Amino acid sequence: MPTPSPIAPAGQSLVTAREFRDVIGRFATGVTVITTANNGARFGSTASAVSSLTDDPPMLLVCLNRSSATAAAVRDSGTFAVNVLAEDHVDLATRFASRVPDKYDGVPTETASNGSPLLVGAIAHLICRVAEQVEAGTHYVFVAHVEEATSYPGHPLAYFRGRFGRMQTAPEASVLREVRAGVLDAGSDVEEVIDTARWAGELGVDANLIHRALVALADEGLIRREGGRYLITPVPDSIIDEVYKAKLAIELGVAESTVAHATSDQLARLRELMEDTLGFVQDGRFTDPEGWVQANERFHEYMVGLAGSAILLDTYRRLGLPGLNLRALDRGSYASRSLLDDHRELVEGYEAGDLARVAAVLRQHAQRPLEMRHQDHLLRGEPANAALTAQPTR
Repeated sequence: MPTPSPIAPAGQSLVTAREFRDVIGRFATGVTVITTANNGARFGSTASAVSSLTDDPPMLLVCLNRSSATAAAVRDSGTFAVNVLAEDHVDLATRFASRVPDKYDGVPTETASNGSPLLVGAIAHLICRVAEQVEAGTHYVFVAHVEEATSYPGHPLAYFRGRFGRMQTAPEASVLREVRAGVLDAGSDVEEVIDTARWAGELGVDANLIHRALVALADEGLIRREGGRYLITPVPDSIIDEVYKAKLAIELGVAESTVAHATSDQLARLRELMEDTLGFVQDGRFTDPEGWVQANERFHEYMVGLAGSAILLDTYRRLGLPGLNLRALDRGSYASRSLLDDHRELVEGYEAGDLARVAAVLRQHAQRPLEMRHQDHLLRGEPANAALTAQPTR
């Protein structure tokens, strides 16, 4: 007989916060913005913890962090609206998840019958009245009656493993996995024009599905779009260096405006995301390259997001770092523990409000990819990394 799982004492959990975040992050959800108005002011917050409760009577539940102004406004007003975001609403989701002074600046809205703002372009609106509220840990759980519901054509935005993306149907997701695997299997030093018809024939699917997968991978920076063609291209050290110079410039600018100004909640979240990056390096190798890339990106994106600028965050994302790193890494790639030490020092610098320390760590962190590539060449018996030796120490 199988050994029964141990039972934790009441009030205790055998699952750590980090383990829970990692596992629950694999549960894909839709993305909404919860909006309300109270005392003449408008409030809004991005939320994925929204669920139908009953259909007779129509009721749903919404979870909002107790520290958010939106949660307090919903609690006080007793009314709110759920705006279900469309797949092209990543900027809206990011904006309403941030702490920008006026989240509604430039955002077209209408007003619901209960006074809550409605985001124009959402694929569904639900007008709600709070029936009950419960405090659960760090959150309020609002149980609400749905008094009006309207839907519009469109595809939903999804949230999965800390990132927003397109909600794909099962066949498309399967094709995307296969195409991604084919691109990654090509290695980092291969140049190849992707033959869409051939890949469709080999996978036994419609060529349009291959094309949609290639569009998604090009948006990630995993492949390059050139006219009507999609190319798997080598990842030269010079490109890595240029991208990381741009990343450094962005992060230094963010540090100047956010170190010593981050809230305790933001610092706690930054530390959580840092700790999530620590389990992917062992014996000088990446144990899970894709897992590392995702955890690393969540940490750095959050740090950039501390500036509260959707434009700056979008500029950072356009560098295509996840795709670049995925093309450059595999399980045989050299992994320096200095990466993890840098992350710890960055968080400690933020916690201490020490801008000089954070800036120094960011500068040395920007050198790690080329240092690791250089070491990787040596371990594989390949020529040394010329780009690294040509670069002065910054």
